[in-house]
Amino acid sequence: TRMSARPCVWVLGGPGSGKGTQCSLLKSLYSYGHLSTGDLLRSEVLAGSERWVRLFETIRAGELAPDDEVIALLAAAMEEQPEAAGFLFDGFPANMAQAKLCEEKLGSPAKVVVLEVADSVMVDRLKDGINFNDTDETIKKRIQTFSEETQPMIRAYSGVASKVNADRTAEEVFADLKNILNS
Repeated sequence: TRMSARPCVWVLGGPGSGKGTQCSLLKSLYSYGHLSTGDLLRSEVLAGSERWVRLFETIRAGELAPDDEVIALLAAAMEEQPEAAGFLFDGFPANMAQAKLCEEKLGSPAKVVVLEVADSVMVDRLKDGINFNDTDETIKKRIQTFSEETQPMIRAYSGVASKVNADRTAEEVFADLKNILNS
């Protein structure tokens, strides 16, 4: 598999593991583009095309958007950021099919980092968070989707993935991530 022209770091972890926070911190430090498929999809939805409104319903139900749509969206977003030294993929790929497609279309990841946190901690954090799709039912569904879809993919990449205990302060997690990205 080819590497992307610019390094891509897959930042993985369950809902509420702090991916967004860490990506924001890393983004400023490394001049990387922060690509969150959730945010990209939401801005498409706000632009209001029919296709995206349909996708929004899927996401609101706590399910994953179609892989090829998401990859196309990421590829477009990467092209729109010529100044970025590399990219942080926030929570993507989320399953084996996406990982294969991602490597095929966008190149192999330079690094894969996994923010590890217990399900109970995710639930507490998501309950505190304010998000358009977080009801108790959806929170359970999102964690279930993570366990069933994302965990097997993380296991498949365990040879290259660096795991970080994310049940700590953002600063402590960030310090670990910097070491991993600098290595």
